[in-house]
Amino acid sequence: MKKKIKDGSLYFRQKDILRPVGAVLLPVGLVVVYFTWGILFILGALASVAGLVMFIVGGAKYISDNDVAEQIDHAMQDYDRPVTDMAGYERVVLKQPAPFEITAYSFGEDAKYFKRGKNSTPVSDRLTRTHIFYTKDTLLVVGRTLSLAELNEATGEGVTDFEEQLLLTGITSASLETYETTVTLTNTGKPLTVKWCELVLMGAEGELLRIPAKNDMDAAGLVEDINVRAERMNRA
Repeated sequence: MKKKIKDGSLYFRQKDILRPVGAVLLPVGLVVVYFTWGILFILGALASVAGLVMFIVGGAKYISDNDVAEQIDHAMQDYDRPVTDMAGYERVVLKQPAPFEITAYSFGEDAKYFKRGKNSTPVSDRLTRTHIFYTKDTLLVVGRTLSLAELNEATGEGVTDFEEQLLLTGITSASLETYETTVTLTNTGKPLTVKWCELVLMGAEGELLRIPAKNDMDAAGLVEDINVRAERMNRA
């Protein structure tokens, strides 16, 4: 069952001290109770009870990476329906190249909270998921940005949707812009240097699209494909 997270900033601010301390106190106290008597027996019993309480309370308050991942998946449900549900989708949207989906955190000025997530990967409170669809002459772009610290699915707070229809003839270049930013981890106060990336599409009159992206082979392939198709359309 998905854990209800009322204050997403707790995920970034929590230090998770109670659970590990309780996990140590509980077995130590039980060992003391089992092998001793008198005052040590009493102290061991108290340590066991305190450890159990700390572990339960800490676990109830603790927001895990899996809890946040479940909330993200739930909040992102059907974000691309403006395209997938449109009339004539099967006829208009190309099967090759296949639609391309990007999920990435932003570490720019819009992000306020930072921490190390699963496998010590840096995460922020700004996450964007974007789906890019090809038609014969257009890129259909639909996406959703979540503010994880403010997210409230009941009110729609912390959710920003966007849509773009970009003619390939209007695209002059596609590129991946990479940055190196030093942020302050919210739960420890320590600085951390992170590398992050944005997909940028430019037109004759300026920027057409800028979204967080992953700097990987798939994204590089997307950039190359957009540039090739845009150049081909502009030569036609």
